[in-house]
Amino acid sequence: MNGGFLLLALALCLMALAFVVIPLLHAPPDAASLDGRAPPLAMHRERLDELDRDLAAGTLTRAQHATALAELERELLDTIVVAPVLRRRVGRHASSIAAFTSVVVLPFLAVSIYLTVGHAEEVFATQASAGTPAPLFEAEPPSEAALRREFEHLAQQLQGRLAREPNDLESWVLLGRTLVFLNDLIAAERAFREAMVHGGERNPDLLARYADVLAERQGSLTGEPQRLIERALAIDPEHVQGLWLAGSLAVQLADEAAARGYWQRLLGVLPPDSREAEAIRGNLAQLDRAAAE
Repeated sequence: MNGGFLLLALALCLMALAFVVIPLLHAPPDAASLDGRAPPLAMHRERLDELDRDLAAGTLTRAQHATALAELERELLDTIVVAPVLRRRVGRHASSIAAFTSVVVLPFLAVSIYLTVGHAEEVFATQASAGTPAPLFEAEPPSEAALRREFEHLAQQLQGRLAREPNDLESWVLLGRTLVFLNDLIAAERAFREAMVHGGERNPDLLARYADVLAERQGSLTGEPQRLIERALAIDPEHVQGLWLAGSLAVQLADEAAARGYWQRLLGVLPPDSREAEAIRGNLAQLDRAAAE
């Protein structure tokens, strides 16, 4: 049984790498990983300039400008970063099972794979709403360098805003997701910690992203990441990243039954024909084979 479970953990690691090394915040996504969903950065810049002009002309109040800017930033992150990531780099001193298990983002992405861009940040691709019309032409995916410049600019904007309004929860969350995309996990952890201080304890997305970043830094999902995962699922029992991380934690703890339970619940909330659902079905099949040995 133990040997079979170790083989299972190794298989999960390989599957995670095979299916999900797309959106990750440790390596900014290249053109292929954007899968045609990258926003035209020039259009993003134009919209930023338009907001600034409206503010200067008095068409928008400062509060309206801040709200519109936050929405624009969220759109950018959610498009680039693909949501909670199914990947996790395990630390050198993790347990033997954890060493075989690679659990994912952003969060976003990411992307947004978690603002998502998530590591988790990460993580599962954000699905476009059913009512959103498809673009007539696919935008040319921006280069990695262009994406990095855009997100560095976004981080600077958010840091400036937070210097003026340090109690802005939304901006702390956006900053954390942006820093995950830029692979600055130390700064991302600080941003998420500030978000928690300013009201984020009831936000399951933040709790899961914060847990993911902490686990990435410490090489394990046990301890504080586990507490955050449990809290996220207490608030939202169907939270996608929370269920993935909870199942991955169960694998680390060699609790096959718990891992199966979390991932079966996750399969129930994922689009059945998605790549993520396919990966979870494969993981569940591996669990079944290990249990039969």
